[in-house]
Amino acid sequence: MKKSVCLGFILILMLFRAGYVTEGARYGLLLWYNSVVPALFPFMVLSGMIVAGGGISALMTPFYLILHPLFPVTKEGCYVLVSGLLCGYPMGAKTCADFLREGRLSQREGNFLMAVCNHPSPMFLLGYVYPFFAPDIPVSRLLLSVYIPVLLLAFLARAVYFPYKPLKTDAPAEMSVSFEPHGSSMDESILSAVEVLCKIGGYLMLFSIFIVFLRHMAWIPARVRMLLIASMEMTTGIREAASSLNFPASGMLSVFALAFGGFSGLFQTRSVIALRDSRERKGMKKNAGLSVRQYFFWKLLHGILSAGLFYLMTYGLML
Repeated sequence: MKKSVCLGFILILMLFRAGYVTEGARYGLLLWYNSVVPALFPFMVLSGMIVAGGGISALMTPFYLILHPLFPVTKEGCYVLVSGLLCGYPMGAKTCADFLREGRLSQREGNFLMAVCNHPSPMFLLGYVYPFFAPDIPVSRLLLSVYIPVLLLAFLARAVYFPYKPLKTDAPAEMSVSFEPHGSSMDESILSAVEVLCKIGGYLMLFSIFIVFLRHMAWIPARVRMLLIASMEMTTGIREAASSLNFPASGMLSVFALAFGGFSGLFQTRSVIALRDSRERKGMKKNAGLSVRQYFFWKLLHGILSAGLFYLMTYGLML
């Protein structure tokens, strides 16, 4: 009842501020069309075909030899990490949830991976973010600020999900669903990618509308408003920070937004780890046993660590 009342109030507000709604929806749609689709779609299609074709074991052997002595990951877990890094939000979480449902990962390995597998891609950092700050900072500082804290998070997550145990992974027998590799047509991979991209586009438009309303709330202090915008959606937050704040505050806020992913990224992640059709997986948890609250905690910690590291690297280099 309360939820319906709140939604009704929001609907009335949107009717009286239709211009804000149109502006935000237009920006979110253009952002999705110009940045998200080109960056994600090819990787999502190819990833789907690789997974269905059963080629993960051979591809991930070099990564497994490097990562397994340090972290409790299988070859499938290595693929989750690699796909999350190369493809960007929210591909790491989607791959993790898919593998968990199919029995490729144990529950504990899935929880561990959710703490460290979802990040902005290097292409996004180099192509979209870095031009805002060049030549004020070297590109290496931006990359290190975002990705170095992942190592610390991985050790913390290992201590949380694999406490006082030898460094090995559980057999993925906790899941009742077995997996056998099967061929997948390009059409099936395209349809799966389009479904996920449509969800992402919807959330981008909704949060872009909310950001437009935030911009017009003059009663909120400017710095607080800037932090709220950066926390809502990272792409818009980075653009606002770069144009409105002085360096290095703009860099710190942008790095925080990148690592945290924004509430838009949180909702996108929640949507891709949810079951496509609950009737197909009776008795299984809605989110394949993955906790969105725990994911939020890890991403918030990642954002704080990245901003702190950027600050230390900036002033350390200035001295």
